Amino acid sequence: MEWLQPVLVLSVRSFLGLLMGASLGLLGVGVGWASFVFFGASSGDTLLILLMGGAAVGSAGGSFLAWLNLDYNTGLKLVGKAVLFLMAATAGAWGGFQYSSVREIPCCAKADITPITYFVLGAVVATNVIALALRLTGLGLPSLRRQLALGKTNR
Repeated sequence: MEWLQPVLVLSVRSFLGLLMGASLGLLGVGVGWASFVFFGASSGDTLLILLMGGAAVGSAGGSFLAWLNLDYNTGLKLVGKAVLFLMAATAGAWGGFQYSSVREIPCCAKADITPITYFVLGAVVATNVIALALRLTGLGLPSLRRQLALGKTNR
Protein backbone atom coordinates (compact mmCIF):
# COMPACT_ATOMS: atom_id res chain seq x y z
CA MET A 1 0.00 0.00 0.00
CA GLU A 2 3.01 2.31 0.16
CA TRP A 3 2.87 2.77 -3.60
CA LEU A 4 -0.69 4.14 -3.42
CA GLN A 5 0.14 7.45 -1.73
CA PRO A 6 2.49 8.79 -4.45
CA VAL A 7 0.03 7.74 -7.14
CA LEU A 8 -2.82 9.54 -5.40
CA VAL A 9 -0.70 12.63 -4.76
CA LEU A 10 0.36 12.81 -8.41
CA SER A 11 -3.22 12.24 -9.59
CA VAL A 12 -4.65 14.96 -7.37
CA ARG A 13 -1.89 17.41 -8.28
CA SER A 14 -2.41 16.67 -11.98
CA PHE A 15 -6.15 17.25 -11.68
CA LEU A 16 -5.66 20.46 -9.71
CA GLY A 17 -3.01 21.59 -12.19
CA LEU A 18 -5.40 21.09 -15.09
CA LEU A 19 -8.26 22.79 -13.25
CA MET A 20 -6.30 25.76 -11.90
CA GLY A 21 -4.27 26.13 -15.09
CA ALA A 22 -7.36 26.18 -17.28
CA SER A 23 -9.19 28.61 -15.00
CA LEU A 24 -6.31 31.05 -14.72
CA GLY A 25 -5.46 30.57 -18.40
CA LEU A 26 -8.95 31.65 -19.43
CA LEU A 27 -8.69 34.55 -17.01
CA GLY A 28 -5.39 35.47 -18.67
CA VAL A 29 -7.06 35.38 -22.08
CA GLY A 30 -9.69 37.78 -20.73
CA VAL A 31 -7.00 40.11 -19.44
CA GLY A 32 -5.23 39.92 -22.81
CA TRP A 33 -8.42 40.73 -24.67
CA ALA A 34 -9.21 43.62 -22.30
CA SER A 35 -5.69 44.97 -22.79
CA PHE A 36 -6.16 44.82 -26.54
CA VAL A 37 -9.46 46.69 -26.39
CA PHE A 38 -8.67 49.30 -23.75
CA PHE A 39 -5.19 50.19 -24.97
CA GLY A 40 -6.49 50.77 -28.49
CA ALA A 41 -4.37 48.24 -30.35
CA SER A 42 -5.54 47.47 -33.86
CA SER A 43 -3.23 44.79 -35.22
CA GLY A 44 -4.31 41.17 -35.40
CA ASP A 45 -0.79 40.13 -34.45
CA THR A 46 -1.02 42.20 -31.28
CA LEU A 47 -4.27 40.47 -30.37
CA LEU A 48 -2.68 37.08 -31.02
CA ILE A 49 0.32 37.89 -28.82
CA LEU A 50 -1.83 39.25 -25.98
CA LEU A 51 -4.21 36.28 -26.03
CA MET A 52 -1.39 33.77 -26.23
CA GLY A 53 0.62 35.56 -23.54
CA GLY A 54 -2.40 35.77 -21.26
CA ALA A 55 -3.12 32.07 -21.71
CA ALA A 56 0.52 31.21 -21.07
CA VAL A 57 0.92 33.35 -17.95
CA GLY A 58 -2.39 32.21 -16.48
CA SER A 59 -1.91 28.52 -17.10
CA ALA A 60 1.72 28.61 -15.94
CA GLY A 61 0.64 30.34 -12.73
CA GLY A 62 -2.18 27.90 -12.09
CA SER A 63 -0.04 24.85 -12.73
CA PHE A 64 2.79 26.29 -10.65
CA LEU A 65 0.45 26.80 -7.70
CA ALA A 66 -0.99 23.30 -8.03
CA TRP A 67 2.47 21.69 -8.13
CA LEU A 68 4.07 24.01 -5.58
CA ASN A 69 6.23 22.21 -3.04
CA LEU A 70 7.96 24.43 -0.51
CA ASP A 71 9.89 21.67 1.25
CA TYR A 72 13.63 21.84 0.58
CA ASN A 73 13.23 24.29 -2.28
CA THR A 74 15.27 27.47 -2.39
CA GLY A 75 14.01 30.67 -3.92
CA LEU A 76 16.26 30.13 -6.91
CA LYS A 77 14.75 26.69 -7.58
CA LEU A 78 11.23 28.11 -7.37
CA VAL A 79 12.05 30.95 -9.77
CA GLY A 80 13.68 28.45 -12.13
CA LYS A 81 10.59 26.25 -12.07
CA ALA A 82 8.33 29.26 -12.65
CA VAL A 83 10.41 30.32 -15.66
CA LEU A 84 10.42 26.76 -17.00
CA PHE A 85 6.63 26.55 -16.60
CA LEU A 86 6.21 29.89 -18.37
CA MET A 87 8.39 28.76 -21.27
CA ALA A 88 6.48 25.46 -21.51
CA ALA A 89 3.15 27.29 -21.38
CA THR A 90 4.21 29.67 -24.13
CA ALA A 91 5.35 26.76 -26.30
CA GLY A 92 2.11 24.91 -25.55
CA ALA A 93 -0.03 27.94 -26.40
CA TRP A 94 1.88 28.34 -29.67
CA GLY A 95 1.39 24.64 -30.40
CA GLY A 96 -2.32 24.96 -29.68
CA PHE A 97 -2.52 27.89 -32.08
CA GLN A 98 -0.65 25.98 -34.77
CA TYR A 99 -3.00 23.02 -34.34
CA SER A 100 -6.14 25.15 -34.46
CA SER A 101 -4.98 27.16 -37.47
CA VAL A 102 -4.64 24.13 -39.76
CA ARG A 103 -7.95 22.50 -38.89
CA GLU A 104 -10.14 22.05 -41.92
CA ILE A 105 -13.61 23.52 -41.47
CA PRO A 106 -16.15 22.59 -44.13
CA CYS A 107 -17.93 25.29 -46.06
CA CYS A 108 -20.66 27.14 -44.19
CA ALA A 109 -19.84 25.39 -40.91
CA LYS A 110 -18.75 26.90 -37.66
CA ALA A 111 -15.86 25.56 -35.61
CA ASP A 112 -16.97 23.69 -32.51
CA ILE A 113 -13.94 24.76 -30.51
CA THR A 114 -12.40 28.21 -30.89
CA PRO A 115 -8.64 28.77 -31.29
CA ILE A 116 -8.59 30.46 -27.88
CA THR A 117 -9.56 27.16 -26.31
CA TYR A 118 -6.61 25.53 -28.04
CA PHE A 119 -4.31 28.27 -26.70
CA VAL A 120 -5.31 27.47 -23.16
CA LEU A 121 -5.46 23.71 -23.65
CA GLY A 122 -1.99 23.60 -25.19
CA ALA A 123 -0.53 25.77 -22.44
CA VAL A 124 -2.15 23.77 -19.64
CA VAL A 125 -1.14 20.39 -21.02
CA ALA A 126 2.44 21.51 -21.64
CA THR A 127 2.92 22.93 -18.14
CA ASN A 128 1.40 19.91 -16.44
CA VAL A 129 3.51 17.48 -18.46
CA ILE A 130 6.64 19.42 -17.46
CA ALA A 131 5.49 19.56 -13.83
CA LEU A 132 4.77 15.83 -13.77
CA ALA A 133 8.14 15.05 -15.32
CA LEU A 134 9.92 17.24 -12.77
CA ARG A 135 8.03 15.63 -9.92
CA LEU A 136 8.69 12.10 -11.15
CA THR A 137 12.41 12.78 -11.52
CA GLY A 138 12.37 14.40 -8.09
CA LEU A 139 10.77 11.30 -6.61
CA GLY A 140 12.87 8.84 -8.56
CA LEU A 141 16.35 10.32 -8.30
CA PRO A 142 16.65 10.46 -4.50
CA SER A 143 15.49 6.86 -4.12
CA LEU A 144 17.90 5.79 -6.85
CA ARG A 145 20.72 7.62 -5.09
CA ARG A 146 19.78 5.92 -1.81
CA GLN A 147 19.78 2.50 -3.45
CA LEU A 148 23.15 3.17 -5.06
CA ALA A 149 24.56 4.40 -1.75
CA LEU A 150 23.23 1.34 0.08
CA GLY A 151 24.61 -0.93 -2.61
CA LYS A 152 28.07 0.61 -2.26
CA THR A 153 28.11 0.32 1.54
CA ASN A 154 26.92 -3.30 1.53
CA ARG A 155 29.78 -4.51 -0.65
